[in-house]
Amino acid sequence: MKQVSGVLKKLGSANLTHGNVGSSTIKYNTIQIGNNVLQKIVTAQSLDDFLTQGLGQEVTLFLNKNMLIGIKLQDGQIYYWKRSFSLFLFAIILSIAQLGFAYAIGGLANNFVIPMIVMFAVIFFTSGSIFMQRLIYEPKLSSAGGVPLRG
Repeated sequence: MKQVSGVLKKLGSANLTHGNVGSSTIKYNTIQIGNNVLQKIVTAQSLDDFLTQGLGQEVTLFLNKNMLIGIKLQDGQIYYWKRSFSLFLFAIILSIAQLGFAYAIGGLANNFVIPMIVMFAVIFFTSGSIFMQRLIYEPKLSSAGGVPLRG
């Protein structure tokens, strides 16, 4: 998890996207914090309220690749994006199905190694950020006293 600290100087233009399961995300073209300019950053709409509150203040942003998953405000309070359990469960089921497909292809080709390696790569690039956020980053932010916010 990448952390960027500094005065939150600017929130660039943003687009709101409504999700399928009642969650909404916001994609910022740019966010300027200290001397850093972050581009194409996605966050939960509920977390965006606290991001806006931090304008002009010293804050720390917690990032998972291009996703803003948490913010620590000047008063020390941490707020973080808690992903839905159903999305996490869907990612697990999809990953198991993909591995089963790779196993079947490997059986037909009498070579299990290459299909399994390819499928692990596909799972990592499609669902890796969901697993990292849910299993590693959310518990860290929670143990630091963070307040979970639904997307």
